[in-house]
Amino acid sequence: MGALVDGLVKQLRSVDSSIQIQTALYGRRNFVDEIQRQTSSGFGPDLIITDSETTLELYSRNLINPIDTEAKGTDNIPAYVFNLVKAKDGKLVGQPVSQYVQLACYNKDKVKTPPDSLIDLPKGNDDLTFGLALQLKDLYWTAEAFQAEQAIEIAMQGKKPSKKQALRVSRWLTWLKTASYQQNIRFLNDQNSLRRALIAGELDWITCWSTNLPELREKMQDKLGIGGIPKGPSKKLRAMTRLSVWSLGRNSSPRQREKALTFIDFITKPWAQKTYALRNKTSFPVDKNAAKIVASKIPGGLSALAQYEEQAVKVSAAASRTKAMVFRDPERYDTISEHLLDTIYDIETPEEASQNILNALQEEKQ
Repeated sequence: MGALVDGLVKQLRSVDSSIQIQTALYGRRNFVDEIQRQTSSGFGPDLIITDSETTLELYSRNLINPIDTEAKGTDNIPAYVFNLVKAKDGKLVGQPVSQYVQLACYNKDKVKTPPDSLIDLPKGNDDLTFGLALQLKDLYWTAEAFQAEQAIEIAMQGKKPSKKQALRVSRWLTWLKTASYQQNIRFLNDQNSLRRALIAGELDWITCWSTNLPELREKMQDKLGIGGIPKGPSKKLRAMTRLSVWSLGRNSSPRQREKALTFIDFITKPWAQKTYALRNKTSFPVDKNAAKIVASKIPGGLSALAQYEEQAVKVSAAASRTKAMVFRDPERYDTISEHLLDTIYDIETPEEASQNILNALQEEKQ
């Protein structure tokens, strides 16, 4: 990331030679606390680059300022992207720049035909081992694959979902529970564990994020296969994305704020987004025109982009809004996560967990 940002800084200085930038990198685990410490001391950063979930947490802690004006590039960026960077008060907390796409990564020497359907994932694959991460952010695509987000959306509005809608949540959780019983499907704690297991040959197929590709390419070489995630019963493609967001710190002087906004304006240009993405080959620009160029140059990119584009065109406003409402609210996120894990660990039945999730979400609204 450091070399990537340094390259962009050089490009920006060719436009505005007066800009002087110091960069600092922080680990994901301590990122928010470090920004908190710096901001409290009066020396917080002027510009912060992180993912959308972390950006929303920074805003909830009053560590960043919202973008005062309308976000850049709205004509060429899918509308659902902006839902993921809006806080509960409706404020835009940052500028979306690129998106990390959820993919399937596998060992091509072992997996000759990657699974196309969640329902068929365990079937006819006794000699292969599949891996999924236990965290909701890595499993939410399976909820959408079963169209469970419809009931979640209604419950978060304080209303009671229909029996048919609630049944989809039960079916989603039933699939997860059934998958946990399969000898050739393993649930590991997090994405790092999945990645290490795939590299070590302990797993043959995993869900992964495009941010994982550099390490996997380096360690697996030609054995690495990349494709889209399996479809659910609805047969609709549900590609999850995580955004890279550029936001504004709270300690900036007027001149520093002006330069930070200049940098944000610069990175929203399609050619700048294309350059940014091609330097690390782990993300797609949020600008649709730039994304098509990048996809043609990244191994596995065309397949991933096909999923992304179909989602961008067909995903409903409610589905994108539901995802945003879940991921930007820690209480809602924890509610679903807790019952999801209780289902997988056989503490609750899928029916009990489904009812508990929907009841809890309705009560939170009330």
